[in-house]
Amino acid sequence: MTSRASDQSPPSGGPKRRAGPRTPAVVFDTETTGFPNNGAGFRARIVEVGAVVMTADGRVVSPISFLVRQPEPHLRSWQAQRAMRTHGIAVEQILREGLDPRRAAPRLALWIQRVQERFGVREARAYNQGFDFWFLEQDPWRLFERTGLTKGEDIQVTARRGMSVARGPRLSAAVAFAQAAGGELGWSARAHRAAEDARMAACVALHFE
Repeated sequence: MTSRASDQSPPSGGPKRRAGPRTPAVVFDTETTGFPNNGAGFRARIVEVGAVVMTADGRVVSPISFLVRQPEPHLRSWQAQRAMRTHGIAVEQILREGLDPRRAAPRLALWIQRVQERFGVREARAYNQGFDFWFLEQDPWRLFERTGLTKGEDIQVTARRGMSVARGPRLSAAVAFAQAAGGELGWSARAHRAAEDARMAACVALHFE
Protein backbone atom coordinates (compact mmCIF):
# COMPACT_ATOMS: atom_id res chain seq x y z
CA MET A 1 0.00 0.00 0.00
CA THR A 2 1.99 2.96 -1.30
CA SER A 3 1.08 6.43 -0.09
CA ARG A 4 1.12 9.12 -2.78
CA ALA A 5 1.57 12.77 -1.87
CA SER A 6 2.82 15.93 -3.53
CA ASP A 7 6.36 17.13 -2.91
CA GLN A 8 6.72 19.17 0.28
CA SER A 9 8.81 22.35 0.17
CA PRO A 10 10.69 23.61 3.24
CA PRO A 11 8.35 25.18 5.81
CA SER A 12 8.39 28.96 6.05
CA GLY A 13 9.31 30.93 9.15
CA GLY A 14 11.35 29.83 12.17
CA PRO A 15 15.11 29.54 12.59
CA LYS A 16 17.61 30.40 9.88
CA ARG A 17 18.00 27.60 7.32
CA ARG A 18 21.23 25.81 6.59
CA ALA A 19 23.21 27.51 3.81
CA GLY A 20 23.93 25.43 0.71
CA PRO A 21 23.00 21.82 -0.09
CA ARG A 22 22.14 19.40 2.70
CA THR A 23 22.94 15.70 2.83
CA PRO A 24 20.11 13.80 1.13
CA ALA A 25 18.47 11.34 3.51
CA VAL A 26 15.70 8.80 3.80
CA VAL A 27 13.49 9.55 6.81
CA PHE A 28 11.79 6.46 8.27
CA ASP A 29 8.94 5.80 10.63
CA THR A 30 7.58 2.53 11.92
CA GLU A 31 4.37 1.52 13.66
CA THR A 32 4.81 -1.52 15.84
CA THR A 33 3.19 -3.75 18.44
CA GLY A 34 5.27 -2.35 21.29
CA PHE A 35 8.64 -1.10 22.43
CA PRO A 36 12.01 -2.78 21.79
CA ASN A 37 12.98 -5.29 24.45
CA ASN A 38 9.84 -4.79 26.52
CA GLY A 39 10.36 -8.05 28.37
CA ALA A 40 7.86 -10.68 29.54
CA GLY A 41 8.89 -12.89 26.63
CA PHE A 42 7.13 -10.62 24.14
CA ARG A 43 9.05 -9.39 21.10
CA ALA A 44 7.34 -6.43 19.45
CA ARG A 45 7.13 -6.40 15.65
CA ILE A 46 6.62 -3.91 12.83
CA VAL A 47 3.09 -3.56 11.45
CA GLU A 48 3.68 -0.54 9.18
CA VAL A 49 6.70 1.11 7.58
CA GLY A 50 6.76 4.58 6.05
CA ALA A 51 9.58 6.59 4.51
CA VAL A 52 10.23 9.76 2.51
CA VAL A 53 13.27 11.29 0.86
CA MET A 54 14.67 14.61 2.07
CA THR A 55 16.57 16.01 -0.90
CA ALA A 56 19.71 18.12 -1.07
CA ASP A 57 17.62 21.16 -2.02
CA GLY A 58 15.22 20.74 0.90
CA ARG A 59 12.21 18.96 -0.55
CA VAL A 60 10.31 15.99 0.87
CA VAL A 61 9.52 13.56 -1.95
CA SER A 62 8.89 9.93 -2.99
CA PRO A 63 6.79 8.70 -0.06
CA ILE A 64 6.27 5.00 0.45
CA SER A 65 4.34 3.05 3.07
CA PHE A 66 2.94 -0.42 3.49
CA LEU A 67 1.43 -2.59 6.18
CA VAL A 68 3.32 -5.63 7.41
CA ARG A 69 1.37 -8.75 8.31
CA GLN A 70 2.03 -10.42 11.64
CA PRO A 71 0.39 -13.50 13.21
CA GLU A 72 -3.09 -12.75 14.51
CA PRO A 73 -2.37 -14.10 18.03
CA HIS A 74 0.56 -11.66 18.27
CA LEU A 75 -1.57 -8.72 17.12
CA ARG A 76 -4.33 -9.56 19.61
CA SER A 77 -2.04 -10.33 22.55
CA TRP A 78 -2.47 -8.16 25.63
CA GLN A 79 1.15 -6.96 25.34
CA ALA A 80 0.39 -5.40 21.94
CA GLN A 81 -2.81 -3.58 22.86
CA ARG A 82 -1.34 -0.27 24.02
CA ALA A 83 0.65 0.18 20.81
CA MET A 84 -2.28 -0.97 18.68
CA ARG A 85 -4.53 1.65 20.28
CA THR A 86 -1.90 4.35 19.75
CA HIS A 87 -1.58 3.93 15.99
CA GLY A 88 -5.15 2.74 15.53
CA ILE A 89 -4.48 0.27 12.72
CA ALA A 90 -7.10 -2.48 12.86
CA VAL A 91 -5.97 -6.08 13.18
CA GLU A 92 -8.27 -7.00 10.30
CA GLN A 93 -6.64 -4.42 8.02
CA ILE A 94 -3.15 -5.67 8.84
CA LEU A 95 -4.16 -9.26 8.14
CA ARG A 96 -5.96 -8.30 4.93
CA GLU A 97 -3.52 -5.78 3.42
CA GLY A 98 -0.20 -6.47 5.11
CA LEU A 99 2.78 -7.89 3.27
CA ASP A 100 4.62 -10.88 4.64
CA PRO A 101 7.74 -9.48 6.38
CA ARG A 102 10.04 -11.44 4.09
CA ARG A 103 8.41 -9.79 1.08
CA ALA A 104 8.21 -6.38 2.72
CA ALA A 105 11.91 -6.17 3.60
CA PRO A 106 13.25 -6.58 0.02
CA ARG A 107 10.54 -4.24 -1.26
CA LEU A 108 11.79 -1.52 1.09
CA ALA A 109 15.41 -2.24 0.13
CA LEU A 110 14.54 -1.96 -3.59
CA TRP A 111 12.82 1.40 -3.03
CA ILE A 112 15.90 2.62 -1.15
CA GLN A 113 18.16 1.50 -4.00
CA ARG A 114 16.05 3.51 -6.44
CA VAL A 115 16.08 6.71 -4.36
CA GLN A 116 19.82 6.29 -3.77
CA GLU A 117 20.32 6.29 -7.54
CA ARG A 118 17.92 9.16 -8.19
CA PHE A 119 18.66 11.50 -5.27
CA GLY A 120 22.11 10.43 -4.08
CA VAL A 121 20.76 9.36 -0.70
CA ARG A 122 23.37 8.03 1.70
CA GLU A 123 21.89 8.74 5.15
CA ALA A 124 19.02 7.27 7.15
CA ARG A 125 17.24 9.43 9.70
CA ALA A 126 14.19 9.15 11.94
CA TYR A 127 12.53 10.86 14.87
CA ASN A 128 13.78 8.91 17.90
CA GLN A 129 16.11 6.70 15.90
CA GLY A 130 16.77 4.36 18.79
CA PHE A 131 13.20 3.12 18.39
CA ASP A 132 12.76 2.87 14.63
CA PHE A 133 16.27 1.71 13.80
CA TRP A 134 16.16 -1.02 16.44
CA PHE A 135 13.27 -2.62 14.57
CA LEU A 136 14.72 -1.97 11.13
CA GLU A 137 18.02 -3.58 12.07
CA GLN A 138 16.32 -6.86 12.98
CA ASP A 139 15.82 -9.81 10.66
CA PRO A 140 14.41 -9.78 8.00
CA TRP A 141 14.83 -6.00 7.55
CA ARG A 142 18.59 -5.61 8.21
CA LEU A 143 18.29 -2.08 6.86
CA PHE A 144 21.89 -0.90 7.04
CA GLU A 145 23.36 -4.23 5.98
CA ARG A 146 21.10 -4.40 2.92
CA THR A 147 21.40 -0.79 1.77
CA GLY A 148 24.73 0.66 2.89
CA LEU A 149 22.95 3.66 4.44
CA THR A 150 24.65 5.40 7.34
CA LYS A 151 22.90 6.93 10.33
CA GLY A 152 22.43 10.69 10.21
CA GLU A 153 21.52 12.87 13.16
CA ASP A 154 18.43 11.83 15.08
CA ILE A 155 15.73 14.37 14.16
CA GLN A 156 14.59 14.41 17.78
CA VAL A 157 18.05 15.71 18.68
CA THR A 158 17.74 18.32 15.92
CA ALA A 159 14.38 19.43 17.35
CA ARG A 160 15.64 19.48 20.94
CA ARG A 161 18.49 21.78 19.93
CA GLY A 162 16.21 24.03 17.89
CA MET A 163 13.65 24.27 20.70
CA SER A 164 16.33 24.72 23.39
CA VAL A 165 14.79 22.10 25.67
CA ALA A 166 16.55 19.67 27.99
CA ARG A 167 14.87 16.48 26.82
CA GLY A 168 13.86 15.19 23.43
CA PRO A 169 10.34 16.47 22.60
CA ARG A 170 7.59 14.35 21.14
CA LEU A 171 7.11 14.74 17.40
CA SER A 172 3.75 16.45 17.99
CA ALA A 173 5.45 19.02 20.27
CA ALA A 174 8.14 19.73 17.68
CA VAL A 175 5.46 20.18 15.00
CA ALA A 176 3.46 22.54 17.25
CA PHE A 177 6.61 24.58 18.00
CA ALA A 178 7.45 24.88 14.31
CA GLN A 179 3.87 25.85 13.45
CA ALA A 180 3.86 28.53 16.16
CA ALA A 181 7.06 29.92 14.62
CA GLY A 182 5.36 30.19 11.25
CA GLY A 183 6.20 26.82 9.76
CA GLU A 184 3.48 25.43 7.48
CA LEU A 185 3.80 21.73 8.29
CA GLY A 186 0.21 20.65 7.67
CA TRP A 187 -0.16 18.19 10.56
CA SER A 188 -2.60 15.52 9.45
CA ALA A 189 -5.37 13.53 11.06
CA ARG A 190 -3.28 10.51 10.01
CA ALA A 191 -0.71 11.22 12.72
CA HIS A 192 0.59 7.96 14.17
CA ARG A 193 0.59 6.42 10.73
CA ALA A 194 4.02 5.73 9.33
CA ALA A 195 3.95 7.73 6.07
CA GLU A 196 2.57 10.88 7.69
CA ASP A 197 4.91 10.70 10.68
CA ALA A 198 7.91 10.21 8.38
CA ARG A 199 6.84 13.27 6.37
CA MET A 200 6.36 15.33 9.52
CA ALA A 201 9.75 14.26 10.87
CA ALA A 202 11.39 15.36 7.62
CA CYS A 203 9.57 18.72 7.73
CA VAL A 204 10.69 19.22 11.35
CA ALA A 205 14.29 18.56 10.29
CA LEU A 206 13.99 21.09 7.47
CA HIS A 207 12.49 23.66 9.81
CA PHE A 208 15.21 23.44 12.45
CA GLU A 209 18.12 23.03 10.04
